[in-house]
Amino acid sequence: MSPGVCRGAPRILDGAGEGVICYKKTMNAGLRADLKRLEAQAFHRAEWGRALVRKFHALPAKCRRHPDYRRLAQLSRWWLAPISLWPIDVDGLGWRVLDRIRQGRRLDAATCLLLDLLDEVPSEGAQQVVADHEHDVQYGGYESLLHAPHKHGFKESEIENDPRFVAEWKAFKRVFEVRCYRDHKGMIRRRMVEERDFRPNFGFRWRTAAEKFREAFDAFCHRWNLYGMRGDRPMVLKMTVNLTPFGTMIFIPAYWSFDPKRDFRWQKITALHRARGVPRQGPKLGLGRLERQEDARRARELLKQAVASGLRGDRKVLWVMTRLGWDPRTDESRLRRLLKR
Repeated sequence: MSPGVCRGAPRILDGAGEGVICYKKTMNAGLRADLKRLEAQAFHRAEWGRALVRKFHALPAKCRRHPDYRRLAQLSRWWLAPISLWPIDVDGLGWRVLDRIRQGRRLDAATCLLLDLLDEVPSEGAQQVVADHEHDVQYGGYESLLHAPHKHGFKESEIENDPRFVAEWKAFKRVFEVRCYRDHKGMIRRRMVEERDFRPNFGFRWRTAAEKFREAFDAFCHRWNLYGMRGDRPMVLKMTVNLTPFGTMIFIPAYWSFDPKRDFRWQKITALHRARGVPRQGPKLGLGRLERQEDARRARELLKQAVASGLRGDRKVLWVMTRLGWDPRTDESRLRRLLKR
């Protein structure tokens, strides 16, 4: 995503189409590619993300010489990743970093630490898997991961045709002006329960009309196993699988008669979870990985000693491999792979 730099003065293209590609054309091509990626993402990503991407590509040449520009360029890769993978609001961070660089100011220590703590963006393949999943999630589509979506359909029909539900919703509308709490889609959602059952807004509040509505609506949704209401139709809870930056969350509604072997398409869920590059695990695999990490640590120390001793080239490589106890005929590519760990 980082813009290319035109080396030398731009030349007019000749009839054969040969010449130097100027910075402006390279920049425009990069901008078009980035905007196209945003347009392809779910949750209206392009609507609230394109301004930052345009601002980044419009940075003048002097900003690209800023000492902290490298950090901004690395951060810019996160803007195009699906938001399910974001550990923090990388757009908000991007605006802060970009504005300081445009002003010619250095980043403070805390911002530098935050940028350094951000992991590398997941691979293109992983991003595509997550992006495809987000398109289903934004419309509540989890059927491709389930073998038994009929359980939700049956419960939905059962609630819609229950006279008690109809009567209670009518009573609810007599007490509260529900139209005041609908969003632009005509939906009212209950308050969310976060991972590990944390509820930051759990304290009972009963002063304002809005507070009373929220408490009563949560109780109503709990009674009927609802995510919320769309107009006068119940949004019955679904079995869901959602990626988060910290893991994969599987939600099983309280009413669901759970059959772990028949309800889930585990192969697809496993592929979704592993899209972020989760390695295989097990007692033997774990021990082998720890041994390779220790070998990598030793190799780095030995490499420093070899350089300090004045060794260069093949002699340096041979010295390190010998100290590691490897056969001198070992291909040096093995050492390069080890040092990447």
